[in-house]
Amino acid sequence: MKIQKIFVVLLAFLLILFGCTKPSDDNGGKKDDWATANGLYEDEAMDVLYEKAKQEGSLVIYTISSRTQKVANAFMEDYPGINVEVKDISASELKTQYQTEYESGVRNVDILHSKEVTGDYIAEVFPEKILHNYRPDSIFKNTTTYKDYTPLLMELNIWFYNTEVYDTCPFTSWWALTTEEWTGKVVFQDPVSNVAYAGCLTAMLDHADEMAADYKEYFGKEIELAADEPNAAYAFIKRFLANKPIIAKGSDEVIELVGAKGQTNPPVGYASSVKLRKAQESGYAVGATPETMKVSTGIPALNFIAIADECPHPNAAKLFIKYWLGGEDGQGRGYSFLVSAGTWAVRPENPTAKENVDLSEIKLWEPDFNSIYKNIGDVTDYWTKYRN
Repeated sequence: MKIQKIFVVLLAFLLILFGCTKPSDDNGGKKDDWATANGLYEDEAMDVLYEKAKQEGSLVIYTISSRTQKVANAFMEDYPGINVEVKDISASELKTQYQTEYESGVRNVDILHSKEVTGDYIAEVFPEKILHNYRPDSIFKNTTTYKDYTPLLMELNIWFYNTEVYDTCPFTSWWALTTEEWTGKVVFQDPVSNVAYAGCLTAMLDHADEMAADYKEYFGKEIELAADEPNAAYAFIKRFLANKPIIAKGSDEVIELVGAKGQTNPPVGYASSVKLRKAQESGYAVGATPETMKVSTGIPALNFIAIADECPHPNAAKLFIKYWLGGEDGQGRGYSFLVSAGTWAVRPENPTAKENVDLSEIKLWEPDFNSIYKNIGDVTDYWTKYRN
């Protein structure tokens, strides 16, 4: 009995010593304490934030967009005394770079601007609370979407065509791209290296019934799945690859191949909608009518911004984010640099380029980021298997 009592006492002691608080919970609590202490859950006026930000004197931003420097230049003119350093980093590298720096104890960056297309951030980063959302009511009181993020703007991947040959997109169904008419005439990027493409193809899995229905509408018969085609989404991937698409290295190459002038039999290509702006500036003969796709043109790529945990300049970060989103009325100078063909505002007060089709006219799959994150590896493996 004595041995049993000693064991019980020892077990109780160990539970008290190790079982009360998990290290991860404690860390999460400390991060919440930091966010609270630095006003990330408050809604301070911009003039109040400016006085605090001047005491910090500077700000560092990691961004995936070259336009962020233009915003920073305007901010420094409008808010003298705060130096803004902008570091342009590719979307494929930014998350890993930040995680590595944070885990090494480096606290140099204040704001991260990236995009979510695969669920990586919502699955791996935000739960660890090494990034914080900043959603003051004065900015986001009318924004009902993307509540897990601080949304900046939205891009799409869309189908481009050559305007010297076509007046509108020459197809309305993804299945057209599996037919002889488009053999070797479709420019696409490798989803293994471009996560935006992988995200779109993975989202198809959640809408395989829609793909099957569209197959029936396009071909006039029910789809017959082969043994290695688990559903209509996988069947599209396999049959699309069998139709010899041209694999481009990036969206710029897509636009160049599709929009080069003087072609008589040009390809079509799938690329980021922001390339509409570059195409206009560079004189390529490209157009896009995403509203004509019957099932979906794909999934939106959400550009979000977040404040780095334990960042050195939290007040400057809060002020810059409010400025970036157009200030309290949404019409301020900070957002004006983002208004262009191929980008859409998420905040309803922000302007959108006049040449953009209203998003309500474009069929999009609302991304289930948890599902995409879970299944994206299977989709890229399937792509790799049938591309060889």
